[in-house]
Amino acid sequence: EENIAYVPNLLNGKDKEKTEAAVRKWMKIVSLDDHLRTRYPDELSGGQQQRVGIARALASSPDILLMDEPFGAVDSITRSQLHQTGITVVFITHDLREALYLGTRVLILDQGEIRQLGTPRNILSHPADDFVHSLIANSFHDLNALKNERSVQQ
Repeated sequence: EENIAYVPNLLNGKDKEKTEAAVRKWMKIVSLDDHLRTRYPDELSGGQQQRVGIARALASSPDILLMDEPFGAVDSITRSQLHQTGITVVFITHDLREALYLGTRVLILDQGEIRQLGTPRNILSHPADDFVHSLIANSFHDLNALKNERSVQQ
């Protein structure tokens, strides 16, 4: 609880009720049970610890949040819930499938050079060059996975 409440405490000053409400809200969004509020970090699983970190980052309700490889230990239900927070999140990931699933716009870089910027549907349907085409092919080892991804993005 203290970990998630750090930023809301700074923002809310002495309004403990507002801070507690923020902690409850973000714990629910990242699927952390209320009974975990009093646990120390070493008493949580790796996935739970990562969820606490995500809740802490979101607790100030920023306009934009930068997250570098944030979802290694977070399941798809939590990803879906986070996607619906209304906060603009810039995700840095090496997982094209994750980027295409979560992103409304995706930027593909190669050695610092922009190779393509577009919607997931546009990137899948119209790769800008051989690099992007190869990245898609390597990310979707079978055609069924690619077809399923395309149908999700339509």
